[in-house]
Amino acid sequence: MARVVEDTYTVNHTLLAWVRLIGFGAIVGVAYWVVTLIIGRYVVEPWACRDLASAAVCLAPEVLAGKISTVLVATGAIFGMIRLRVVRPIIVAVASAVLLWELSAILSGLFWLETLAWSVLLYAISYALFGWIARAWSVLVAIIVAVVAAVVIRIAVMLY
Repeated sequence: MARVVEDTYTVNHTLLAWVRLIGFGAIVGVAYWVVTLIIGRYVVEPWACRDLASAAVCLAPEVLAGKISTVLVATGAIFGMIRLRVVRPIIVAVASAVLLWELSAILSGLFWLETLAWSVLLYAISYALFGWIARAWSVLVAIIVAVVAAVVIRIAVMLY
């Protein structure tokens, strides 16, 4: 006789789930900072600073390393949020990556502790914002609101 196995996917809309998402965003901020340092020091600097053809990258390797680590960390964060059963994790990760794409350029030149603190804080706030937006009833509404929010915030940061 065949046995039917039902796998129900439940999503938590509790305060604990919300705090977990914000904490996960902070952890992603730490991961972003660490991966940016590693890629900048061991990948970008040795390859970009060999010749004078790429001297602009050699002056600020953390900017290119930050963009690379944004993609890597967002990809890993999607899997982590799936494990935490976050609602629509792709929207949260992609919108946060778009919003924080230039974070390494903005934080360039700061003391390492300030850079770490700002990346943790901004990733936690970004994941809280887009995690809240992703909870909309419709996927289409969540995507549209996330895109509009990311674009408006990016424009506001660029004007400042």
